[in-house]
Amino acid sequence: MPENLAAWLTVLDQFERALDAADEQLESPSFEPPAGPVPEELRARAEAVLSRQQMMISGLMASRANVAREIAALRRVPTTPQDTPAYLDVEG
Repeated sequence: MPENLAAWLTVLDQFERALDAADEQLESPSFEPPAGPVPEELRARAEAVLSRQQMMISGLMASRANVAREIAALRRVPTTPQDTPAYLDVEG
């Protein structure tokens, strides 16, 4: 068993928790990978985590683009001065 197996298990657990609770911030924002490559027995799990991270990033980028479009549309809405009536009475 590789000596860095426990360290990599901890890292993968952290990544999976972050993905499961994407709107929560991790206690430790810094990341330092364990020494050495990912052990072979964790390779499939690490690749699954990477795939989920990439899907999350793609989703966040799409959401960001949608929000940017909405903000741009809101900025194009003209504003009226406060002393201008908000409604026009056409019947009376």
